[in-house]
Amino acid sequence: MTIAHDSKTDRKATLRLARICVTTALAAGLLSGCAAAGPTHAKFASGAETALGKGSLEKAIALAEQAVLADPRNASYRTLLGSAYLRAGRFEAARQAFDEAMQLGEDSGKAALSLALADVALGRGNEAVDTLNTYRDSIPAADYGLAMAMAGQTQTGIATLTEALRAGENTPKVRQNLAYAYALDGSWSEAKLMAQQDVPADKLAERLQTWAFMARPEDTRRRVATLLGAPATAEGGQPTALALANFPAPQQLAEEAVAMAATDKAANGDGADLAKAAAAALPAPPADAVAPTVSDASSAPIEAKIAAIDVAPSAAAPAPVQPVVSQPVVQPVRGARTLRAAAPAVAPAHGSHVVQLGSFSSAEGAQRAWKHFSTRNRSLAGYHSQTTQVTVNGRQFWRVQAVGFNGFASARQMCQSVKAKGGVCLVMADPAMVTPQGRPATTRMAQR
Repeated sequence: MTIAHDSKTDRKATLRLARICVTTALAAGLLSGCAAAGPTHAKFASGAETALGKGSLEKAIALAEQAVLADPRNASYRTLLGSAYLRAGRFEAARQAFDEAMQLGEDSGKAALSLALADVALGRGNEAVDTLNTYRDSIPAADYGLAMAMAGQTQTGIATLTEALRAGENTPKVRQNLAYAYALDGSWSEAKLMAQQDVPADKLAERLQTWAFMARPEDTRRRVATLLGAPATAEGGQPTALALANFPAPQQLAEEAVAMAATDKAANGDGADLAKAAAAALPAPPADAVAPTVSDASSAPIEAKIAAIDVAPSAAAPAPVQPVVSQPVVQPVRGARTLRAAAPAVAPAHGSHVVQLGSFSSAEGAQRAWKHFSTRNRSLAGYHSQTTQVTVNGRQFWRVQAVGFNGFASARQMCQSVKAKGGVCLVMADPAMVTPQGRPATTRMAQR
C-alpha cells in the first residue's frame, strides 16, 4: 500500500505528524518514528509468541498487531505477525507482513521460506522461486526442495531432495518430502515407492489419493494450508492501518516535511520552522550506517515440524511421516537495535566489467536479492547496483548486476566471494561502457 500526499489535507496531516515527532524528540531526546515508548510493545510481542506456541491463533494475531502498531518499524514484530497470519491461513496478510519485515531488514532463511509459501498459496509461483533461490544457502535442503516443488519447479525440488538423501540426510522428513515432490511432478510410481518406506501399508492408498487431490495446479491455497495445518479457505488482508507505508522512517518524514513546508507555508504559520526543526532533530546518517534497523533476537529459534496430511495412524504401526517444512516461527524479540558496520569505499558508477547476480521474475525480487547479497557480503555493498528489464522468449525478467569493476580480475574476485557465501554470479564486460564501434562510452546510469 502506498500513500500519495497530493492534496492540501494530506500535506497538513504530514506536517501535524512532523510536529508530533519533533515534540517527542525535543522532550525525550530521541526520535523513533512516533512509535510507542516503553515495554508495552515487547509485552504484546511476548504474549503473541506464547499464544502462537499454544495454537491460539486469533489471540496471537491480535497481540502481534498491537506490537506492530506500537513499534511499526520493528522487523521482528512484523515477522512475528506474518507467522501468525500464515498459521491462520491468511496468506494475503502474511505475504504483506513478511515482505514489509524484509524491507525493514529481516534477512533470515525462515522469513524467506515463509514469504515463499505465502506466494505459493497465492499462485505467485515465479515470485516464490525468486525468493527461494536468493536465500538458497540459508534454507535447509529438505525445506527448499519441497517448497520449490510446491512452487512448480518439481524437477529442481526432486533433484535437491535426492541429493540430500545421497549426502546422508536419509531421514523420514526428506524421504516423505521427496515422495510428495514426485507426486506433484506426476511421477506416481516413484512417489509410491518412496512413500511406502514410512507410511503404513493400509494408509498408503489414502495418502496417494490425498496427494493427487492436492496436486491440481489450481489448488495452491489448499496445498499450502494443508501443509501448515491451516484453514484452507481463510481470507483477509492485513489491516490498512498497519501498512509500513503509513510509518515512514524519521529521516524520510523530516525530508518530506521540509519539501512540503517550502511549497505550502499557508497551511500552518510555523510550518517552515517546524520542518526545519524536524530536520535538525535528525542527525545525518553516519558514513558507516549501511545496515537497516533490526531487532536483537539472541535466543535460539523454535523448531517445529508441520504435518501435511492429518491421517490417524493405525494401532499397530508407527505414526506416518508427512511432507514437512520447518515451522516458520520468529525468534523471541527483545526490542530493537541498530546494527552499524564499516562500509567499504563506494566504487565508481562505471567500470569495464559487471558481476551479474541473477535474473528474477519481478522488480521486487530483484531488489530483495540485491539487499540480501549486499548485506551478506560487505565488499559487495561498496558497489552500485543496476537492474535491467529484459524480455526472453516473451517473458519479462529483471537482471541484477553489481557495476563499477575496473578489470576482469577484480570482478572475478567478487564473484568468487559471492559464490563462497552461497550465491551465484556471472562476470561479463559492461555493455554500457562499449559503443557499437567498440569505443568506451562516456556516460552511463547506475543506482545504489
